[in-house]
Amino acid sequence: MKKILLPCAVLLLGAATALLAQTAAPAAPRDDAPPPPHHGPPPLLLALDTDHDGQLSAAEIARAATALKTLDRDGDGVLSADELHPPRPEHTGPPPFPHP
Repeated sequence: MKKILLPCAVLLLGAATALLAQTAAPAAPRDDAPPPPHHGPPPLLLALDTDHDGQLSAAEIARAATALKTLDRDGDGVLSADELHPPRPEHTGPPPFPHP
């Protein structure tokens, strides 16, 4: 029984080590992978931050009502969710996956 148990234990230990080695190392980023998309600041901040310094000054806050009106693309006096989100970039390449 001992003759069978030792080789099985060695085999099991080797398999566990190989499995851990595969899952422990994170995959290195590929050189040809595209960079993540950069969305930039949201339109709301772009409209309010008139000097584009990434901060809202007291003067910019005072002019907020006028600045927010520039986001009302359809002129209905209401800012919808579509008007508060940046427009989606146009996709110029082929679809990422074939569609059946």
